[in-house]
Amino acid sequence: MSKDTIEVKPNYNVPNLERGLLIIELLANHTQGLTMAEIVDALEVSKTSAFRIINTLISKNYLQKNETTKKITLSRKMVTLGISSMNEQSIVELSIDVMRALRDELKESVMLGVILGSKKGTILEQVSSSYPVKLFVERGTQFNLHSSVGGKTILAYLPDEEADTIIKQMNLAQYTKNTITSKIAFREQLKEVKENGYAIDNGEDIQGIHCIGAPVFNEYGYPVASLWITAPHGRLPHEEFDEKGRIVARYAQEISAKLGYVEA
Repeated sequence: MSKDTIEVKPNYNVPNLERGLLIIELLANHTQGLTMAEIVDALEVSKTSAFRIINTLISKNYLQKNETTKKITLSRKMVTLGISSMNEQSIVELSIDVMRALRDELKESVMLGVILGSKKGTILEQVSSSYPVKLFVERGTQFNLHSSVGGKTILAYLPDEEADTIIKQMNLAQYTKNTITSKIAFREQLKEVKENGYAIDNGEDIQGIHCIGAPVFNEYGYPVASLWITAPHGRLPHEEFDEKGRIVARYAQEISAKLGYVEA
């Protein structure tokens, strides 16, 4: 056997890790969730073992539990890990031409991002503005959910239960005088995002920087990413938010269509 080859033997298995993976696979096939008792019955594991494994996965934000229905489901963190490992590159590949076209029309920097768990999102790709003065952000840079259009556009279109779970865990820290720090006000803004079809960042993350973004949907109508433009407030004033928001939403719909989404 080559020194670079690792031989996997049955007696090297870790029982609780194996059970944890079986629970994740089971829940992946039951998207509406299962109760603890249903998981125990389906996998024929002891209640004590299932309780410890499931609660560990919940504490690490890989699973989530609805305290009303007692149903356990995969968390946004777990779903995002799947997107990151399987579809992230394809989303970028299908989006890049659309991002360039949006940049050419509005001349501003264009970003594509996804959210990670309940606190942060990450930028997958960017196309720089054609103006000399521009905001440049490295791929992989993380953003806050409550103060960014990347977070708002995706949260506004998530299933209500999933969005509620994330919002309950969020810490609405204040970064500028315009940052929304009330969860009640934040929820109201998410309603506006859904009504308008786009979200705005009114200098809420960085003073003087405005952003406008719209959601990108997969073939199932699930918001997998956000597309947005960012610019100094002088080039993206309040009176242009609606006009440019509709333009960004149109380009986001183009990416969604490439992912198989058919608008109802």
